[in-house]
Amino acid sequence: MPVAHAAGAVVAWGTGQTNTPSGLNNVVAISTSTDHSLALKADGTVSAWGNDFDGQADVPSGLSGVTAVAAGAYFSLALKSDGTVVAWGDNQLGQCHVPPSLANVKAISAGRAHALALKNDGTVVAWGSNTYDQGDVPAALNAVAILAEWDYSLALTSTGTVVAWGANDAGQTNVPAGLSGVVAIAGNIDYCLALTSSGTVVGWGNYPAIPTDLTGAIGIAAGEDHALALTSGGTVIAWGGDESGQIDVPTGLGNVSEIGAGWNYSVALMGNSAAAPLKLASPSWNQGAFSVSLQTQSGKSYSLEYENSPASTNWTALQSVSGTGGPVTLTDSSATGAQRFYRVRQQ
Repeated sequence: MPVAHAAGAVVAWGTGQTNTPSGLNNVVAISTSTDHSLALKADGTVSAWGNDFDGQADVPSGLSGVTAVAAGAYFSLALKSDGTVVAWGDNQLGQCHVPPSLANVKAISAGRAHALALKNDGTVVAWGSNTYDQGDVPAALNAVAILAEWDYSLALTSTGTVVAWGANDAGQTNVPAGLSGVVAIAGNIDYCLALTSSGTVVGWGNYPAIPTDLTGAIGIAAGEDHALALTSGGTVIAWGGDESGQIDVPTGLGNVSEIGAGWNYSVALMGNSAAAPLKLASPSWNQGAFSVSLQTQSGKSYSLEYENSPASTNWTALQSVSGTGGPVTLTDSSATGAQRFYRVRQQ
C-alpha cells in the first residue's frame, strides 16, 4: 500500500544529504549532485540543502522567477523565466562565470566544474573547465536535452540519438552503436544511462548492472555507483551499490513524479496534485505550433497550460491527455507572437 506523502513533498534516503529543509513543500522540480541538492518551488523560488563548503547551497538572496535548477559538484545554476542563468558556489575554474551575452536559454546542466545551456534554437553553450574538452560542443549540434557530468557532456537530439564528448577514461562517451529512440539521459562520474521510448534502460561506461526485468520506465537517475528508475506506475526501482542504503527505497513509496541520485543518497519528488504544476515546460516549435513532450504515468491525466508570466496564478488550460505509461505530446496551436510560458499539470 503506497505511503501517503503530500503533493510536492521531497523524500530522501541513503546517507549524507537526506535532511531536507523543514517545511519544504510545493516543489515542482529537483536536482541532485555529489553532496547537495536543489528544489524548485511552484512560486519560482529555490531551496537548497547538503554540503555548503563552497557556497553551493547559499541560494542568492531575492532569487525568484526560476523555471529550472541544476546542481553541479560544488556549484549551482538556476534558469530564470527571462531565459537568463544565475550561478553560485565554487568558481575556481570559471563555472560560475555565466557568459554575459547568454540569453534565450531553455535548459541547463551542471557538471564537476563546467556547465551547459541549451538555447531555444537547439544550440548548446558551454563554460567553465575544459580540461578534457568537455566544453568543446560539437559543431552543428542541435539538441533537445543536455547533460553536463563530471568531466564530460551529453546531448540528446530530436531524432532520439545521443552525442557525447569530453573525458572517456571509463568509456562514458562511447555511446553504444545503433542506440536510438532515446527520450532521456543521465550519468555520473564514469557511466551513462539512456531511457528509450519503449521504457527500457541502456547503459555504457562503468555502470551498475541494469535489472534484466526492468520495463515500463519513464525516468532515470544516476548516482555514483547506484541508479534509479521511475516507473509508469509512479514507483521507484533502485539498483547498484547500497553501502549507505541508497537503493533501499522506502516501503510503500508511490505517486512519485521525479527522481534524483547523489553520491550516496536518493531523492524522490512526490506527484503533484491539481493544486500545483508538474513542472514548467520548454516547448518546441514545429509547423506553426508549440508542443511539449513528456513521459507519463498510466492512470494519470496531464494538462498543458500557459500564461505570460510564470508567477501568474491564472493559467489557461490548452489541452489534456491521459497518461499511457509512455511519451505523449501536448500542443498549443493558438500561439501568436506574444511570449508564453508553459507548464504541465498532473491530475
